[in-house]
Order: sequence, then C-alpha cells, then structure tokens
Amino acid sequence: MGVRVLGLNMVRISSNTRVPEPEVFKSLGLLELCRLIQSFDSRSILDLGGAWGVNIRFWSTFSPSIYVGDLHSSVPLIQPAGDDTSATREWGRLMAIPGNSRFDVILAWDLLNYLDQPQVISLIQYLLRFCRRGALLFALIFDKQQMPAVPTVFKIKDEENLIYEGRTSDTRPCPRHQPREVQRMFTGFRIASSFWLRHGVQEYLFEYQGE
Repeated sequence: MGVRVLGLNMVRISSNTRVPEPEVFKSLGLLELCRLIQSFDSRSILDLGGAWGVNIRFWSTFSPSIYVGDLHSSVPLIQPAGDDTSATREWGRLMAIPGNSRFDVILAWDLLNYLDQPQVISLIQYLLRFCRRGALLFALIFDKQQMPAVPTVFKIKDEENLIYEGRTSDTRPCPRHQPREVQRMFTGFRIASSFWLRHGVQEYLFEYQGE
C-alpha cells in the first residue's frame, strides 16, 4: 500500500486551550460510501484531512493507494481565491498532487465549512482534474450557528461510526452552506446522496460527472 502525505501541517493549538472529549456519531454517508466503492474497479483515495493511522488502516482494506492532502492543517494559510491561474497555483502549492494522479474517492470531511464560497469553488475546480469519472467526494456541512474554531479530527471507528476529536473548545460562526449553494459550488459534481444527522451535520456524497 502506498501512502503519501502532501500537506503543510501548519495548524497549532495553544497548550492552554481546553480540548473537548472525543464523541462518536453514526455516519450514514460513510456507510453509503463504503457500500458504493465495493463495485469500483479502482479505489485510489485522496484524503484532504490528516494522516491518521486508524483511517489509513481502515482505507487500506479498500485501496492500495492513499494520498493525504492534509488541507485541514493548512486552513490558516489558504488565501482568498483569485483568478483561475492564481487559485490553481495556490491549491497546487498546498497539496502538490502529482499531475498524473487520478482518484476515485475524495474525503473532504468538514474542510468546506472553513472556506468561503469562492474558495470552495476554486478548490472543487482544482480537484476535478484529478477525478476519474464517477469519483465520489464525501463532505460534512455544518448546519448550526457556531462550529469549532478549527477543523475537527475525524477518525473512523468502523464503516458506520466516526469519532469526532475536537482540538479546541473555541468556536466561530458557521457559514451554514445551504443545499442550493452547495450544488452551485460543486460544478462538475452531482449530489448522489445526502443525510441530515441530528447533531447538526449534513453529510454529502457527490459524484463526478465529467470524463
């Protein structure tokens, strides 16, 4: 199995910040993703989160090729989206995905909640060039007034349960991206499935429609 970590790992949490206790939540989106990729001929995975051993071991049962983009750690470094050329350069700098890479699964976790709409659009357009037709993108969109100040660490307990490990008790306003906005930002994808969970999270599976 090949694992490559591509991100910059720059988020730092103050040592005197209270860290919440991990919580376990059922994930209908993860369960559906695992079901769908059973039929894929190839299962190359791009994880935009961190290189967590428990997740890598989980996905290794599905895929021999896992790339870790580690964008969660780069959130403070992400600049506002400019023109197409500068946006491509910025995402390329943060992730350095090899140009010949093609992925069947992209794990965005809660990253999109920490980007404004132009940034989400530019990220999706950047990722499109690395997707095989039918590739699936898994994302969690918060639907509440406040959210953690920094992205959450998500660790896979099993096919239908995620461990949420908060890194700080601090919060910030949540953008609460609505379904119509989400679909507009994901040009090139269609919403294959969505699941609203009782703890204020909407899980999405997007399917790439291009060649």
